[in-house]
Amino acid sequence: MSTRRDLERGYAVDLKRVVLAYVAETVIVIASLIGAYLFAEQYGHHDPATMLMMMLAPAAYAVVEFCRVPLAISIRTQTSLLLRLFAVLGVLGAGCVTIKSMSQLGEIMFRPRLYDVVHARERLDDARAAAASMQQTISEADDVVAQRRAELRNAEQQLGVSTEKLGNLPEQKCLPISGISKDGRAWRSMKCSADQRIAPLVRSVANATTDRVAASDRLDRAGSERDTLSRASTDMALRTEQLAYREAVMNSQLHSFAAMVFGKQPTEVTDGEIHQFLRFFIFIPAIGSAFAATLIALMAVQRLPVVPPVDLVDDAGAYILEPFAGAVVRQAVEAATKAARESVERPIFTHA
Repeated sequence: MSTRRDLERGYAVDLKRVVLAYVAETVIVIASLIGAYLFAEQYGHHDPATMLMMMLAPAAYAVVEFCRVPLAISIRTQTSLLLRLFAVLGVLGAGCVTIKSMSQLGEIMFRPRLYDVVHARERLDDARAAAASMQQTISEADDVVAQRRAELRNAEQQLGVSTEKLGNLPEQKCLPISGISKDGRAWRSMKCSADQRIAPLVRSVANATTDRVAASDRLDRAGSERDTLSRASTDMALRTEQLAYREAVMNSQLHSFAAMVFGKQPTEVTDGEIHQFLRFFIFIPAIGSAFAATLIALMAVQRLPVVPPVDLVDDAGAYILEPFAGAVVRQAVEAATKAARESVERPIFTHA
């Protein structure tokens, strides 16, 4: 509905579209303020001063939001080219504010799912690290057991070699000896000469036996320590976290959409690909929502066509109107004549 002044200025305004544009702006402003408040509550550490500082800019942005509709209408109604240019710049500036606010709301929409995915990935990384650490510990324990077994084998070999060498030595050689004592009596005896290699070999056998016992003890301890190690718990925890991560990713629409775009499994989508997809999935809808109300406001104004004045000469009126006037007069005369004729010809009746 347009006012008389609007019609006199050469345009008509559709009030319903203007109201619709303001309703859209109101919804955007309310949603933006709610999102800003949630940010202030989450990151303001419940400090009223900090939260108030965080809400100042969104409040000013809300005022800018409402300025975009009258600026869009001014683009269609202003006759000055300079003012229309300023109105266009104002609409673009206000649109940037809306794009920022709507992008923030779009990021809030996906944050809970991304939060779940991030924390599920952290737990999965911890489970993988624990499984890798257990595998490394088991590998080191296996190396120790193998080393202790090799030491025992070497000790047994050394003991066997020393025992074999000792067994291969010839027996003692004993020779009869005789003589006369100081008191002049004759004596006889046996003199045995031991092999000089026996003593070292005996010591070698004793040392090899000690080394074998020590190596056997070390092998038993290493085997006991190895038996206490198991990958069952870490593998179970890893499988549990892998399942939790897959569920978190499958519940994330952003990962599903990004997987479709990049042709991957949702669990294979990287953080860089997620943020690359966010540029389009959030930024483009933000642009659309920013200028939707502006387009409605622009379409609410309709410029009326300007009818140029027609200059008529003095005789033009008579030329145009005289045929119509003559026809009217002729029809009136004919009607009157017909009525008079009928009156004359009508018979007159008298009553006795």
